[in-house]
Amino acid sequence: MKVLIIEDEAIAGKLLKSTIAAIDPDIEVVHILDSVEASVQYLETRPRLDLIFLDIELGDGQTFEIFKKVKIEAPLIFVTAYQEHALKAFKLNSVDYLLKPVNKEELAAALTKYGRLHQRQQQAVTENIYQFLHRLHEGAGTYKDRFLARNGTRLISIPVGDIAYFYTRDKMQYIKTEHQQDYIIDKRLDDIEGEVSPKSFFRLNRQFIVSYRHIEKVHTWFNGKLKVQVKPAAYEDIIVSRLKANDFKKWLGGE
Repeated sequence: MKVLIIEDEAIAGKLLKSTIAAIDPDIEVVHILDSVEASVQYLETRPRLDLIFLDIELGDGQTFEIFKKVKIEAPLIFVTAYQEHALKAFKLNSVDYLLKPVNKEELAAALTKYGRLHQRQQQAVTENIYQFLHRLHEGAGTYKDRFLARNGTRLISIPVGDIAYFYTRDKMQYIKTEHQQDYIIDKRLDDIEGEVSPKSFFRLNRQFIVSYRHIEKVHTWFNGKLKVQVKPAAYEDIIVSRLKANDFKKWLGGE
């Protein structure tokens, strides 16, 4: 079984590949592509693919742009941090839609679903799709989808999807957006931690709560600690304690 991964986050792509291998060593990941442009160029060669895993938000656009430029017949499994794209994704030849960070059991279930549909040569998966969307809808509202922050006297409502991380500095709490803007938030990180999805955010230490999408690199550090590099860059090194490192690694792996 030949699988293609389209994912612009290097860590996420490698973790997905290793998780797939752990579930079924016979699955061959032929490539990990990181952009719309590279994906179009590769798919224009008409490679034989059994399944494609793809993120929706790439550095040079959304993967939906790929389908406007090249015909894709292989079934799709979307892997993304955003559930608002679900309806559009399922209008395509989609088997499932997984939210980041990917849970190993959910990934295994998606592969099982693919195998079942493939064996039956079944193209219509509408009923399963809307059951999945219904579950997403039932889970909505548990966590905040935006936060109120301020810049001077101006108040700004910031969508969670725009937040790279929350941090504290000089006894003040801030939001760092993916556009490298800093806003003051009048909440403690202890309170914020309970208001964001634990699938999407992790409390690395007392100073930082970081979005999965904005973790760029993770390095082993002294005495079993980890050093985390984020984008946009943080004002100081982010160190994960030895006691918290194991939980963080499990979270990165979707456990």
